[in-house]
Amino acid sequence: MLSRCLNPACGAPFRYLQDGRIFSIERAVAVPGDPEIQRLVEHYWLCGSCSMHLKVVVENGSVTTQPIHQELSAVELAHGGLIA
Repeated sequence: MLSRCLNPACGAPFRYLQDGRIFSIERAVAVPGDPEIQRLVEHYWLCGSCSMHLKVVVENGSVTTQPIHQELSAVELAHGGLIA
């Protein structure tokens, strides 16, 4: 999963750990015939540019991206969005 940026509109190739962000998603997987639920960890990457404005989410069992919506608190709004 780490070969390209998760953003389908980007597709930048993964080359360096210092560029972008890696996300680890843990999923519960039922294996037929096994009463235990297996835990599976998958890794996804957003390039530096995409990680500035997108986040990784799991919706209906699919891993996708969504825009980051930063809602400012009342304290941040009172300080013009900056907290020292």
